[in-house]
Amino acid sequence: MKLDIEDYGQRIFDSNSHGELFHLGDYIAIAEVFSNSPLGTAWFRGWFTEMVAAAEAQWQRPESIFQHIPKLLKETMDQH
Repeated sequence: MKLDIEDYGQRIFDSNSHGELFHLGDYIAIAEVFSNSPLGTAWFRGWFTEMVAAAEAQWQRPESIFQHIPKLLKETMDQH
């Protein structure tokens, strides 16, 4: 299952200023979880782009949003 965020791939890959790539596994886990969910992943891109836009507008280091996606996703899911 795809998350439909391939166009963000390089930005996600380069988001950690220390060159660590551990956060890439989070995206794999997210895709796996939602591939078995009735929700699927169709909604994910819209939510993801909203999170990125908010970080770009409000965060001092917006490129780090890509490492915080799992935490933000959990917070979003907990609200619903």
